[in-house]
Amino acid sequence: MVSFWEKDVFLKKYDIIIIGAGFSGLWLAYFLKKEKPNLDICILDSGVLPTGASTKNAGFSCFGSPTELLENIEVMGVDAAMYWTEQRFKGIRIIDEYFGSEIDYDPCGGTELFNDKTIFEETKEKIALLNSNLKSITGNKQHFFENHSVINSCGFNNFQHAISNKAEGSIHSGKLVNALMERLQALKVKMFFGVEVANYEIENENVTVFSKNNLQFQANHLCIATNAFTKKLLPDIDLYAGRGQVFITEPIAGLNWKGTFHFDKGYYYFRNYKNRVLFGGGRNLNFEVENTENFGLTDLVQNMLEKLLYENIIPKHKSVKIDQRWSGIMAFDDSKTPVSKCFNPHLSISVRMNGMGVALAPTLSENLAKEILKNREF
Repeated sequence: MVSFWEKDVFLKKYDIIIIGAGFSGLWLAYFLKKEKPNLDICILDSGVLPTGASTKNAGFSCFGSPTELLENIEVMGVDAAMYWTEQRFKGIRIIDEYFGSEIDYDPCGGTELFNDKTIFEETKEKIALLNSNLKSITGNKQHFFENHSVINSCGFNNFQHAISNKAEGSIHSGKLVNALMERLQALKVKMFFGVEVANYEIENENVTVFSKNNLQFQANHLCIATNAFTKKLLPDIDLYAGRGQVFITEPIAGLNWKGTFHFDKGYYYFRNYKNRVLFGGGRNLNFEVENTENFGLTDLVQNMLEKLLYENIIPKHKSVKIDQRWSGIMAFDDSKTPVSKCFNPHLSISVRMNGMGVALAPTLSENLAKEILKNREF
């Protein structure tokens, strides 16, 4: 039962409602307010904390490893692959510019490790092609470079080759979400957590959002930024959920390396966070099980992550224990292409980040904010 006071203040008609308080939704609200400060905006999220992957990832602001970019080129062609690479590059710079000092942002660079000489040689042969296409994006003639010293200096085992870049960075994901939320609160954006949306209706100039706890919200425009959970509201959208399992170790004395690291086409990734190894991946061990909307951990993935941790990453620190484990849910499609656009003056969408949401959300949200305001007067 809703009171007059609640309806007058909280359940009034908004200019824009955003469903999803992850990076896409928060950045969108921020750029909408930046473009038009008087907008009345409300964000809804089903969880007590943002649901999905924004605060449950490994804290990589991913530029993309060489094998990932080469696979993108194979799937979508050079022009499209470079376009999305540029969006990630710009997103990383936006994160640094707006919140770098608040979120433990580290422009540490990234490295792809190889334990298969054939795959390394095949990748190395194409580095010149990648660099020639990336030059106009990063301004660096040698964006990707063979890194002979990283394996021995870091004490890794079972990796023979490495290719590094200087564009990738790392963040504290929780601090970035918190910084965005604090900024939005100062801009008078209302945020409601624990509100699971059941459906919505568009009639004339009005959008009504119905929640499962019998609350109704109204707006002139609705943006769906629910990423992996979007099929609940748009059943026909082309995407599938993918679970990412992650753990972090106890502090390790003498952990003398830093940076972000990937191997096996980006399916495994790790970094040093304050002398702890933060390690995730393994979705490729069983796609049928890991392509799910359900949070959770599996023995198959966790056992493999531990095996790789102790044998390959910290072979000299096998007594170190795992401190915490968790999972996040991402959204993918076979084209590896995000969707961020207006369907009409009343409805927009920003989803399907294909595991690159940290770096993509700022640029896609900035572009979408301009598109929303262009398509509709408020």
